[in-house]
Amino acid sequence: MKKIGEGWQYSIYDLGNGRVFKKFHSPLKSYWVILKSIFPFRDDSFMMIPNFSKSSKQKALTSFEIIKSGRIPGLWIGNPKFLAGLDYEQDKAIPLHDVFLNSNTELIKSIIDKFIVFNRQLLEIGVIDKSFNITKNYGLDEKGNIVLIDIGEIFDDPERIKKQLSDRAWDKNYVAGCIKNIEAEKYFVRKMDENFCLDSNLAPGTVFQ
Repeated sequence: MKKIGEGWQYSIYDLGNGRVFKKFHSPLKSYWVILKSIFPFRDDSFMMIPNFSKSSKQKALTSFEIIKSGRIPGLWIGNPKFLAGLDYEQDKAIPLHDVFLNSNTELIKSIIDKFIVFNRQLLEIGVIDKSFNITKNYGLDEKGNIVLIDIGEIFDDPERIKKQLSDRAWDKNYVAGCIKNIEAEKYFVRKMDENFCLDSNLAPGTVFQ
């Protein structure tokens, strides 16, 4: 298997059949992956790394419980197949980070519009992906549909959801700031504000109605 990516929770391998294998990090591996990251420690002590690592496992466990309940359509999350422990397989998709690097401004804006619709649909069933991390946690499938490719930080607690919305998580440097096209970054923040601020017209049926 060829390794094609790595995040805080998982290493990602191409299975060569249109699917990927995601291997959950051991505590030591997680420690070193997080240590290599830059943004979390601008304000936090390095002593916090074990806590980040431990919370990563709990977040994955919570996410998988939500997914296994059947509330989220399989196509939206790459038709995951759960394996031993917290490992899983998933349909291969192109991360939006890579898509945006090779797209013009108007195409990026059109994908952001799809992203908005997708996340409003998630919110309608009472779940969200933590921080709406557009470039890292989402991709496009072979038909050009938005897919949540990082399924390890989904939650459905109404108070946690409200906090993400009230904090405008999408405007953080590690979310919006990862959209390198400045015009598209401003568009993303504006459209997210219009659709997900607590005083916006949230979709009927959300936990906030």
